Amino acid sequence: MRKTISVLALLLLLQVLCLPGRAEEGGWKTLHEHALSLYRSGMFSEAVTEGLKALGEAEKTAGPDSPEAASTLGLLANAWHSLGQYDEAGPYYLRALAIHEARNGPNHPDTASTLNNLAQLRHFQARYGESEALYKRAVESYEKALGKDDPALATPLNNLAELYRSQGNAAAAEPLFFRAMALYEEHFGPDHPNVAMCLNNLALLYQDGGSPDQAESMFRRALAVFETLGPEHPYVAASLNNLALLLFGQQKTAAAEPLFIRALGIYEKNFGEGHPSVASVIHNLGELNRAKGDAKQSEAYFRRALAIKERYLGPDHPSVAGTLENLAALYRESGRNEEAKPLEERAAAIRRLHR
Repeated sequence: MRKTISVLALLLLLQVLCLPGRAEEGGWKTLHEHALSLYRSGMFSEAVTEGLKALGEAEKTAGPDSPEAASTLGLLANAWHSLGQYDEAGPYYLRALAIHEARNGPNHPDTASTLNNLAQLRHFQARYGESEALYKRAVESYEKALGKDDPALATPLNNLAELYRSQGNAAAAEPLFFRAMALYEEHFGPDHPNVAMCLNNLALLYQDGGSPDQAESMFRRALAVFETLGPEHPYVAASLNNLALLLFGQQKTAAAEPLFIRALGIYEKNFGEGHPSVASVIHNLGELNRAKGDAKQSEAYFRRALAIKERYLGPDHPSVAGTLENLAALYRESGRNEEAKPLEERAAAIRRLHR
């Protein structure tokens, strides 16, 4: 029986920020900028509410295929995405992409940004082949539009690298991570959050490759940078979770547990109790309590994580399989073999879907 843990890589969504000129003084601009401000403040549900108003205004005053509509569609998609509502986000990204491609062509920063965001969505939906193709299109679009040394290119490079890392392709991932980090460092300096994002993901790569000391150093450096964004920023939570996993893997349970708990609190404050990132940390707390021998608490965590994942990721997502496998292992260890068997069978069926 495999033991599954949930690492949290950091990927960037890109917002199309340049506002079109035709509605500069109109109601759309005010509504859109208000929604954008809410989004940047982490108030994603409120951003959706206000963004829908902005979209209605854009469609009414500028047309459904206008740059104004595309800008707000992208904002709404990002807000849905950040809420973990992936099925809601997809149609907005696709519609925004169609507008950008029709108006700007395939090699334009707005097209590239939307390709990156759609690729990330497909990654989270476990549609890996689509994700890879979209990331590659985003890289090509940026390179042709802005050149190979523009910092905007670093985002799809980092995200594509993380897709490869998550699939166990370290040879493809590592040079892309380093290329992305070099671009960020050159343009923003070594202590920028985007550099720390690459460090976090490289640390995961080195952890996967059996270099825990190098991974821990990178995790701690990334965490120190993320803390400058505020102690309750979601990136802090991701970094805490990953550092906790590293410590847990070294049997440092007492050091790992408070980091998991702090990460969970940050995510719940930012996203509420029903979000895939929340579920990831809860899953890890389930595994930690399983290792401690607290079967009752472990089961409660696994069941809570499973419910969130099934709701927001769908019943056939690989992450659902991971929690099913760990819960089944817990049942086996507790002598509850009849309860374990259907969970194992369901997890195996999910794994077959994604081979």
